[in-house]
Amino acid sequence: MSSTIAEPLTNGLFDDSNGTNKNGDHHDNGASSKPKPSGLNDQYAFTPRKLRVITIGAGFSGLLMAHKFQHRFPEMQSYVEHTIFEGRKDLGGTWLVNTYPGVQCDVPSHIYAFPFDPNPDWSRFYSSGAEIQEYILRTAKKWNLDRDVKLDHWVREARWMDDRGQWRVTVEHQGQRHEQYADVLLSGQGVLVHYKWPTIPGLHDFKGQITHSADWNHDYDYSGKSIAVIGNGSSGIQIVPQMQRLPSTQVINFLRGPTWVYYRVPPSKHLGRETDDPNPAYTEEEKKLWRDKPEELRNMRHDMIARTNKAFRMFVKGSDTNRDAVAFATEQMSAKLGNDPRLCELLIPKWEVGCRRITPGPGYLESFTKPNCHVTNSKITHISADAVHTEDGKTHKVDVVICATGFDVSHRPRYPLVGLNDIDLRDTWKDEPESYLSVAAPDMPNYFVMMGPNAVVGHGSLMEALNWTGDYFCQWITKIATEDIKSVTPKQSAVRAFNDYCDEIHKTLVWSAILYKRMIENIRAEDFDIVYRSNSPFRFMGTGFTADEFDDSRDLGWYIEK
Repeated sequence: MSSTIAEPLTNGLFDDSNGTNKNGDHHDNGASSKPKPSGLNDQYAFTPRKLRVITIGAGFSGLLMAHKFQHRFPEMQSYVEHTIFEGRKDLGGTWLVNTYPGVQCDVPSHIYAFPFDPNPDWSRFYSSGAEIQEYILRTAKKWNLDRDVKLDHWVREARWMDDRGQWRVTVEHQGQRHEQYADVLLSGQGVLVHYKWPTIPGLHDFKGQITHSADWNHDYDYSGKSIAVIGNGSSGIQIVPQMQRLPSTQVINFLRGPTWVYYRVPPSKHLGRETDDPNPAYTEEEKKLWRDKPEELRNMRHDMIARTNKAFRMFVKGSDTNRDAVAFATEQMSAKLGNDPRLCELLIPKWEVGCRRITPGPGYLESFTKPNCHVTNSKITHISADAVHTEDGKTHKVDVVICATGFDVSHRPRYPLVGLNDIDLRDTWKDEPESYLSVAAPDMPNYFVMMGPNAVVGHGSLMEALNWTGDYFCQWITKIATEDIKSVTPKQSAVRAFNDYCDEIHKTLVWSAILYKRMIENIRAEDFDIVYRSNSPFRFMGTGFTADEFDDSRDLGWYIEK
């Protein structure tokens, strides 16, 4: 059936060829001659206004938003103009920046993928960084997500212009700065891209090779060298075994304290087949099955995430499950360390599982059982031209210093981000950053952030959490567009109450992914200050008609249940 939509008159009646309105009354009844009430909107009710949305960052988060606007909610294309500004030369975010030897995801491959396009062809249980980056680029091309991206565009400032109800975003491209305006500003920058050097006296006086894990020098030959690896976070845990395996190296890992390095659920349990490989390869038969039968791929992914979510009970402090997890992890780590008393004392934590992120770390613990790999927890006092010096009085002569010391994860913007009353989020989030559900901040109208402070990153699938968060953003964007809203800003009282309650909850556990999903499935408008574009919060009612009432293709009795 063809679709026809009549144009309404300013009083809400539509004009037809025989001089009658929709219910047959003639126009000469005086209805059309009545003066229009002040501020009446001439459009159908809920007609969306066009919005400019700017997303900062073209990693998983930014590309997920591009998919939302183009594919998941295709109707949004009619009223959302979306631009992603990415400062680097390509897409990928974390996986573009981190290219050190051994870089891989420490989450099973099949639950670390775009939810709208799972990959049946992952080569191994844990994917390498290069394979993930290739997948990101391939998927972006397949879905045309890069259409929205402007590369080599660095955001240098964002300032809320209350008179316009927009963000003024200063962008730098090839040395030239220009201004863009956005009704809604989204941050998809993540925290694993801006690396930080350790504050060690003499670090940059070192005369040998010095590198950071996030700025790896691939032209240098590390074979035959004495190598210091500083740090035992995810990157350090992955780098140590790679350096240990190189010909004729001597490796020492400097760490401040131990961390849990073990498999919560061994790969063999997920795979349903026995294997001693800490990162087993998928067989060609498995990959073909998942390519040919998407329902099998979905079932496998479902079971994997269900087991992961069920394991959440282990994060409850003082619970039997947590105590069992500590015993299980201790036994697993001890076995990998060859039950060496000194290594176990240095590398197995005394605190509960869940206080820090758990890392599977294939090959890391085993490296210290090899004669060319060592570890110390003595504090580094300083670094000289050719050595690392520690508090126990030892001097460790090295050719290479690798700083696997992580990133600036403070969530503070790296540029002025100024909201209401000239409040800069860099100052607000300087010491103890507090957010609303990790997605918004007080005094920052129409500003939303992926995985902000207190985000659900300690448990569950990050990709699914990003997906839910993107849906939440779209709910707000649609509400702003269809209800004639100028701005939405989380109330300080709501942020305070949320963080106070979370502080109590998190004395005994970490964020639950499933709770997070429930929390953001629907917006809680009562937690926000909403400012409208006119003096009537009901101006979005327009003519009093919806567009459906003048569209012959619509079923106007859809709400009848029985």
